Amino acid sequence: MDTAPVISISVIRPKAGRLQDFMALQLEQHQRVRGKVDGLRGARLFRSDDGVVLISVFDSAEQADAFRRDPMFTDHIARVRPLIETSEAGAFTQAYAVGEI
Repeated sequence: MDTAPVISISVIRPKAGRLQDFMALQLEQHQRVRGKVDGLRGARLFRSDDGVVLISVFDSAEQADAFRRDPMFTDHIARVRPLIETSEAGAFTQAYAVGEI
């Protein structure tokens, strides 16, 4: 069994003028699910003037997949979808690491 963590990376570009609205809903979601997602090691949200990058690290691919099917996630996606112009997501494993982030 592979014990390497799975890193979910999403690049999200909200519609013009909707970044602040998106950020508000995203921060609400963070508070709502904090400590309730099985296998979630942690997450980081990076923002720029035109979008965000969300990085979530799970203990396993199965736990990441289970969260993507969970109403805690699917309900949130339904709320933010009207605010999003484009979104790309993928699951990755670490190739190398340098330093502490």
